[in-house]
Amino acid sequence: MSDATSPRPEAGYAAASPGAVDPVPLYRNRNFILLWLAYGVSAFGDHVSEMALLKMQNALDPSVTDVTRRNAIMLFAFMAPFFCLGPIFGWLADRLPRRAIMVAADLIRAVVIFEMFAILTGIHQRLGHAPDTPLTVGVAILPLALLGVFAAMFSPARLSLLPTLVRTDQLIRANACTAGLGMIASIASFLVGAMLVERYSVRANFILDAATFLVSAVLVFAIRPPAAVHRGPSEHGLRAVTEAFRYVRTHRRVLEVILVSTVFWAGASVVRSIIPALVKDVFGGTYEQIGVFQGLLGVGLLVGSVVLTLLGSALRSELAISWCLKLTGLAGLFLAAVILLGWGRPAGAAAIFMVGFFGSGIGVSVNALLQRIVPDSHRGRIFGVNDMFSIAGLLAATGALGIPDWPEIDKHVSWITAIVSMALIGTGVWTTRVRLRRGRFGVWLTFWRNLNSFYCAWMPRCRRIGLCTIPVEGPVIIAANHNSVLDPFVLTAGSPNRSIGYMIAKEYAALPILRSLCRAIECVPVSRSGNDTASIKAALRHLAEGKALGIFPTGRIVPRDGPQEPREGVGLLALRSGAIVIPAYIDGLRPAHDWTSGSAARRSRWSNLLDLLSMMLPFFQRHHATVRFGPPVDLSAFAGREKDREAYAAAAATIMDSILALRDRPVSQDGVIL
Repeated sequence: MSDATSPRPEAGYAAASPGAVDPVPLYRNRNFILLWLAYGVSAFGDHVSEMALLKMQNALDPSVTDVTRRNAIMLFAFMAPFFCLGPIFGWLADRLPRRAIMVAADLIRAVVIFEMFAILTGIHQRLGHAPDTPLTVGVAILPLALLGVFAAMFSPARLSLLPTLVRTDQLIRANACTAGLGMIASIASFLVGAMLVERYSVRANFILDAATFLVSAVLVFAIRPPAAVHRGPSEHGLRAVTEAFRYVRTHRRVLEVILVSTVFWAGASVVRSIIPALVKDVFGGTYEQIGVFQGLLGVGLLVGSVVLTLLGSALRSELAISWCLKLTGLAGLFLAAVILLGWGRPAGAAAIFMVGFFGSGIGVSVNALLQRIVPDSHRGRIFGVNDMFSIAGLLAATGALGIPDWPEIDKHVSWITAIVSMALIGTGVWTTRVRLRRGRFGVWLTFWRNLNSFYCAWMPRCRRIGLCTIPVEGPVIIAANHNSVLDPFVLTAGSPNRSIGYMIAKEYAALPILRSLCRAIECVPVSRSGNDTASIKAALRHLAEGKALGIFPTGRIVPRDGPQEPREGVGLLALRSGAIVIPAYIDGLRPAHDWTSGSAARRSRWSNLLDLLSMMLPFFQRHHATVRFGPPVDLSAFAGREKDREAYAAAAATIMDSILALRDRPVSQDGVIL
């Protein structure tokens, strides 16, 4: 789906206008909070009337054997406008003020839904049905189809407006927060909708639905988007719409993300459609219990969104999509087993929760990735195309369930769920293969770098200050200070274009947990005594092959304010190999606790265990790590002295001085350390 080693957007892409967004946390961003609340209220309104429509069809009557089909048709009716009108509404979102589009969509929905009960009963009677008979499916889907039209109008405008209100590094967290509130709204809508039809009246359901859209319109109207962020497209009408399809066709990453979204929405629609049949035929439940199980799906989505919010920018969108597809598929297989083997309500509830939990990572990450890689001038149309293709998958799935008159389809929901789950797993495997095959480091090394990048962004909270100055090719030595056992991991996370092999202490390289990793990244084991000719020769061979070598000149972990005394080995390697030397300064890692202090006898008895504990503890602590890369070290003064031991020590001191000089140096606007 993307280059597996670099999180940067494609050339020319922009997620937002950095200068137009205040550098504040999301909870202090007024515009985001208003959009967030508006989406939650609007999402509540999109679904609160569904239970009323099931009630008006008398869908839980024992004589009704096609609840799955009816629910699929209702979902089909709501989503069909996204497919038919998505690209057109996307063009409007690129052409007109997005806030105005959203307000108009909300106000129209409020008026239509307020009068919907009278409209439905009137149409039902005009078709010759008695007032007290259940609605036909064809009549019941009318309000959902109208809601779908204006929801399709609302969606690309909202998704295109969001990245202009937040910083690029806040996109995953912003989408996760929005999705989380949307799930809360969905849970509440199913529960409240079911309660209203059971205890009050269907009409009360429609009145509440209309009120939600009025509240959403007021919230959106209060948003003050940054000036001069939105640019309308130069094309007009049909040409502008066809340009969106051309853009998708010529940008492979965008096309792949949209295809993944299509598969996801097809699977999600099937799971959502089978829940009424699951409650009715497997668990023997009521309308309220349908709402509870629909709510459990929403709870899973909510909890997943909360986890994504906590992870923030640590989890890359591409990785989240790949793994969540596979895990959602496995959860779906568990649900199929629950239905087939009759494991009961607790197991069914757990399975539905897991489907929602892992599914949230797909929806959030797809939106965040498109917002990051698509420029603002095309964003509305691309989200319109994404809506079209995603809903095409949904319509294909719900249409396959709802349009043919399958005899007793509710008896086959276990196999339907299993087939959909295998499709999700297969798509997840495909995305992983695409990602790894495009990586420049090979499958295993790419997997390690992705895992390391996630860990370093999450626990050490690693941040690179300035540009990475490591050359893209050729022999290079990256020399850094050594404050923590985490230094190699942080240094690797800060180097997007080169795989760095390290000179690592032999006792660490021999540990089972690190042995295979050290071989994969071609580390050079070295003795801490400093007298290891074999290690020096291995390091020189590593550089002679044009590879990158990471080295810590002090040869041991030294506190930030401790004596930074380099060993001559780094000078020897630099002068004998002729490799470029890039200095790096690592800061912000918490110092390790000295567990081995005490008497000689105590050290002798416990030193190995305490050394291991001291090495492992920093991996489970939170840090605020930073890494700076400087310009190449000038070693021209040592030319011709490749075999001079005095030159080795002097060169090592020069390299160490270059490292320490990076500690507090400022960075220019273009990322160059001054």
